[in-house]
Amino acid sequence: MISLLFCFSKGSIVVGIDYDCQEKMVYWTDVAGRVISRAGLELGNEPEIIISSGLMSPEGLAIDYFHRTMFWTDSGLDKIESAKLDGSERKVLFDNDLVNPRAITVDPIRGNLYWTDWNREGPKIETSSIDGTNRRILVNKDIGLPNGLTFDPFSKLICWADAGTKKLECASSNGTGRHIIQNNLNYPFSIVSYANHFYHTDWRRDGVIAINKDNGQFTDEYLPEQRSHLYGITAIYPYCPKGK
Repeated sequence: MISLLFCFSKGSIVVGIDYDCQEKMVYWTDVAGRVISRAGLELGNEPEIIISSGLMSPEGLAIDYFHRTMFWTDSGLDKIESAKLDGSERKVLFDNDLVNPRAITVDPIRGNLYWTDWNREGPKIETSSIDGTNRRILVNKDIGLPNGLTFDPFSKLICWADAGTKKLECASSNGTGRHIIQNNLNYPFSIVSYANHFYHTDWRRDGVIAINKDNGQFTDEYLPEQRSHLYGITAIYPYCPKGK
């Protein structure tokens, strides 16, 4: 059973969202409030702000449930930062060679971090270890606006949705074996991998679109009654995935 969360409340613009499967808490970035918050899934739990300073445009967010760490991109400050899940031990991982950092995802088991930069002069997808070492470019050819990024813990593939090329593509964690899943997207923003589907938010349809991993076919869509841009999307796993 999959649960899709989109936080788009009045006065907030929630761009990045991710889930801590250990403590069953949702974390999100708010570019309007310039904060990062979290809340438990149980009904009645109040949101808790955990980062409230030194942010300009926090967008992508990734939770490492194994190392109890979170990572985020800030497209206003052109930074990638990390902190413990309570906001402590905050540090800057990267503040150079970034123009428009957007999506970020993590492979907790193997300790790898991945992020996109939709710099129109040189879009790219990069990777590093979770401590910021071994930074390198994973993909920088034939991409346009790589908005969405997700890591599949079972296939160990890194996959991205590109609003420029209109493609959903995947590659291995070292960038090899790149292949197209679907080449007729509308305007994807965020994407998540879950079970045998990809789910992405789409700004043309103002909804969530499901794509079968095996054949690349569109299989379903969710269009809310109140139509507006949907930003971040995440999957609520019933357990912490450890991959194969």
